[in-house]
Amino acid sequence: MSSLRIRAAKPADLDAVIGLNTQAFNTPPSWQQRMREWFDPAHWRVAQDGASTVGVLRAFPLGHYYGGRAVPATGIASVAVAPEARGRGVATALMRAALAEKRAEGSPISSLYPATVPVYARLGYGFGGVRTRWKASLGDLPARANSSAVLEPFDPSSLDELMTAYEHFAITTNGLVARDREWWERRVLTAFEGPQYTYLTREHGEITGWMVYELTRPNAGEWRSVLSCRDLFWTTPNAARALLGLAAMHRSTCSGIEWVGPPVELLGNLTGEDSVEPEGSFRWMVRLLDVPAAIEARGYNPLAVARVTLRVEDPLFPENEGPWEIVVTDGRAKVARASEAEAVVDASACASIWTSLQSAHNAVRTGGLTATPEALEALGLIFAGPTPWIADFY
Repeated sequence: MSSLRIRAAKPADLDAVIGLNTQAFNTPPSWQQRMREWFDPAHWRVAQDGASTVGVLRAFPLGHYYGGRAVPATGIASVAVAPEARGRGVATALMRAALAEKRAEGSPISSLYPATVPVYARLGYGFGGVRTRWKASLGDLPARANSSAVLEPFDPSSLDELMTAYEHFAITTNGLVARDREWWERRVLTAFEGPQYTYLTREHGEITGWMVYELTRPNAGEWRSVLSCRDLFWTTPNAARALLGLAAMHRSTCSGIEWVGPPVELLGNLTGEDSVEPEGSFRWMVRLLDVPAAIEARGYNPLAVARVTLRVEDPLFPENEGPWEIVVTDGRAKVARASEAEAVVDASACASIWTSLQSAHNAVRTGGLTATPEALEALGLIFAGPTPWIADFY
C-alpha cells in the first residue's frame, strides 16, 4: 500500500478507533463505552490510506516486574485492521512505526497479547509468560474458613495499603504488571458488566490477601452462578484459607470459582483433594526494544555472579546486535560493547530468555540460540527465575 501513512491519532479519530476494534474483536457495548471514556489520542496511532482509516493501534506506558524490579514497558493493544485492508502489511507498518518511536523515547521493552503470533514473531517478539485461568468446584472447598486471618470488605481508603501489598508480592515473581493508582481504579476495582465485590484479608493489621469477583452465569439455562475473579492474591496460608472459605459460603447459589493464577497454582495444596484444574492459558509476548537497557533494567538473583558475551540478531533494530558483554553481580547487570561473542541469539529467543520463560538450553533446542558450553551455563545462571505469569489482560 504505497499510499499508506502512519500518524498520531486525533480526537476526531475516536469513532474510527471504536469501529475498527468492534469489527475486529466484537467489542461489547460496555467496552465501547469505556474506550470513549478513556480515549487518549497520545496513545493511539492510525494507518491512513488516502481518506480512509484502515488500521489503528494503542501503545501505552506500563511496567512489568522481573527479578524484583519494575521494568518500564510499552504495552501494545487493540491492533485492528479493516477487513478489506488485511494481508497488505498494515499491522506490520503500524507496529514498526510504534516500536521505533517508543525505542527512541527510551522504552526498553514492549509487551502484548497476540491475536496472531507470526506477525509479532517476525517483529522480534518472543513469548514472555503465561496467563493461566484456573477453576474449582465450590463443593471441593472447605465448608468454613479455618483461618485466623480477618476478612473485610474493601474500603477505598485502603487502596494505598492494597497497592503496597501487591507490590510486595509482585517482586517475588516475574511478569506481573506494575500497577499504578489509575490501573487499580480503572482496570481492577471498577465493575465492567454487573456488580463487583472486593474483600481483603488482614493479619496483624497487614493486608495478606484479596479477592475481586463478580457473579456470572456460564450458560443461559443455568441458574447457578460462578465466582469469576478478576484478582485473587494471597501471601499466607491463613489468607488463602479465608478467601477459599469466603468462596465456599456461596455454594448454595454458585457452582464454582474461576481465577487467574501462576502456571503452578498452589491453592490446590489447600483444598484437600487435588481438585484445582486449569481452564485455559494464553501466552503473552515481549520484545526487547533496547537490548542493553532491558538487560540492565531488570533484577537478578543476588547470589548469581556471571559473565557472558552475546550477539543479538535483530534486523529491525541493528543497534541491538552488539556484541555485548554482560556482567551480573549483586542482583544487577552491567552491559558494555564487546569485540566478539560466545553466544548468538535471535531477537525473539532473546526476549524469551530475558523474561525467564525460556531457558538457554531450551532456546538451543528450538533453534533461537547457539552458544559455547560455558556461555550456555552463564546465560542459564543469569536469567534463571520463576516462570513469568500475569493477572491482567490488556
